[in-house]
Amino acid sequence: MEPLQVHYSDGDMVILDNLADFQQVETTEAGMILSIIVVDGRLRIDIGGVPTEVRAHDMLICPPGTVLDNIFSSPDFRGLIFGMSYAKFQKTVGADDSLWSVMMYAREHPVYHMTDAEMRIGSHIFHLFQEKLSGPQDFYYKEVMQSLMVTAFYEISVIIKRNMIPAGSGPVRQHERIFKSFLSMLADSDGRRRTVADYAQALCISPKYLSACVRKSSGRSVLSWIHEYTLEGISRQLRGSDRSVKEIAADYGFTSLSAFGKFVKTRLGASPRDYRAENRKKEGS
Repeated sequence: MEPLQVHYSDGDMVILDNLADFQQVETTEAGMILSIIVVDGRLRIDIGGVPTEVRAHDMLICPPGTVLDNIFSSPDFRGLIFGMSYAKFQKTVGADDSLWSVMMYAREHPVYHMTDAEMRIGSHIFHLFQEKLSGPQDFYYKEVMQSLMVTAFYEISVIIKRNMIPAGSGPVRQHERIFKSFLSMLADSDGRRRTVADYAQALCISPKYLSACVRKSSGRSVLSWIHEYTLEGISRQLRGSDRSVKEIAADYGFTSLSAFGKFVKTRLGASPRDYRAENRKKEGS
């Protein structure tokens, strides 16, 4: 079967079937949410320092901030690669809060094996991109491309969601059940509930036990997950809403603007007002 020979990049979206081109795309926090579907061959890659092998019919998800090193592909490797900028994801797909828990889960579980039906759907989507790229850039061209990309991300999310609680895998262990409930609560609150004790009380367990379950399931602390969701929510508010900084700070439970400013600046590298101004300037350019 001939390669699809798809190559498209406009700053918001990337669609490729060439690994050499993919290695030039960075998955930084301000960069892309990327996916690779391996059609043939295999891919070896270090993900956050962890050596990982991705084989035929596997899908690799790289959320923003994923550190990829030492990329090697077998001679017969063929893959379908596409991504959406973090900003565009926030504006389009990110409005669906349920997808944030899916993307957070993908940070810890980057590889998924796809069924034959899922591979066919992925191939169909890429062929639609190919057909669109081979024709004239007519009315609503970019909007159609964005719609196809949103469709692709929802199909990816179906695969991830199905694997969050695998069918036929037997009883889910207690710490995994608690971790999944915790992630669901995080997504529902959009990071507005910011204490370990609050989540523990809602789950009817002690903060110590919640911390142990989350650490065992994800290798991370409860507080690091809370801060990540809180930061995602604040970032979306600063980028996409006209609410004042004071209103956003109060919404996320900060008792003072100085505490809110320190939280944002420490993690985003700029004050809330500067972060909003910088991103709006980028969007307007």
